[in-house]
Amino acid sequence: MKFIHCADVHLDTPLQGLAQYPGAPASEIRNATRRAFEKVLDTALTEKVDFFIIAGDLYDTGLKSFESALFFNKQMTRLKDAGIDVYLIYGNHDAASKLIKQLRPPRNVHIFRASEPQTFSNEALRVAIHGQSFATPEITEDLATNYPQPVSGFFNIGVLHTNLTGISEHANYAPCSFETLKNKGYQYWALGHVHNRQILCTDPYIVYPGNIQGRHGKEQGEKSCELVTVSETGTISIETISTSVVPWVEEEIDASACQTADDVYEALRTRLEALLLRSKDRVAAVRLRISGTTNAHAELSRDLEQVRNEVISLANECGNGQLWVERVQVATLPHLNRDELFRRDDPIGEVLRIIATFRQDPASLASVAAIAELQNKLPNELGEGPQPLKLDALTLSTAIEEAEGVLLSRISAMEPL
Repeated sequence: MKFIHCADVHLDTPLQGLAQYPGAPASEIRNATRRAFEKVLDTALTEKVDFFIIAGDLYDTGLKSFESALFFNKQMTRLKDAGIDVYLIYGNHDAASKLIKQLRPPRNVHIFRASEPQTFSNEALRVAIHGQSFATPEITEDLATNYPQPVSGFFNIGVLHTNLTGISEHANYAPCSFETLKNKGYQYWALGHVHNRQILCTDPYIVYPGNIQGRHGKEQGEKSCELVTVSETGTISIETISTSVVPWVEEEIDASACQTADDVYEALRTRLEALLLRSKDRVAAVRLRISGTTNAHAELSRDLEQVRNEVISLANECGNGQLWVERVQVATLPHLNRDELFRRDDPIGEVLRIIATFRQDPASLASVAAIAELQNKLPNELGEGPQPLKLDALTLSTAIEEAEGVLLSRISAMEPL
């Protein structure tokens, strides 16, 4: 038998923050999750799968209008006409309590109840599919513990929207342990919630397919679903199906060898042309970071808005509308005698020594009591979306690096060194 395992579709996800970017390809991104979902269904029909699994977060913010539900039902009818059943659980984004505008789905769609675990069995395929939807967005108990024992003689699949202990920075919803899943006796765990594809185990298979379309710049690279084939002897093989419609890409340019801003722009041109070839006729959303210790630093840092617009102009020239620059970060440093600066017995030397300490161990700053306490008080929603607010080591490390760059730039402009 064959089946599709996808998760975190986030149909009609809102374009958070896009309005602030003039020239953003709003129409392409607005429809990206729908087009990605259609690609998943196209694969299901082409491969003639036996069934289709959606492991939570089909919708992005529940159902506040009928439009998303109408689109979903239309797509499910395509599968119904091909004789393909669909097994669906709701996750934290589309929990039962958030589904304000509901429509009855086509008869081939089987939705797991939220009150307790449920099993759907297919006698012809000898497969049992176990799952439970979220009743409310913030489920904090371990749902997997109460999933039923495997059906003897059947291929058992567990469908679960969860934050598996120790592997995710996502909100800790329906947490469970690796051992709980491994010891349940199922042959395949179809997981959702984590947006990066991960195969955590192959005996049994424990799989996060990731989301099918990146929603913002933090969700980089190709996104996908899983085409799972089970042989008559029970052997499992997995094929990753690319589903991204608008891939989000992060590129870093090392400007160390550049003498002027024009040299940097020429290097960027080469990189953008290569990126265009990789985008495969799709619009690519690009984040660019210019780094390195370079003689071009003063020119670049003098007018960041100029740099951003030069990059956008290059992207328009090279990309013919297929490259959209979402963000440009200038993180270069000037050529300075850093050892001499650190030894200075003045506030400049003291500040640079403090920054150097935190750069060596940014986790130490994240663990400072005041910052840790503030992080605990932040609502979970602030940690999601295109610009999540997380006072973790990575965020603080980036801030420290930017602060040092600004400081050194000011020093180089103020005095000859």
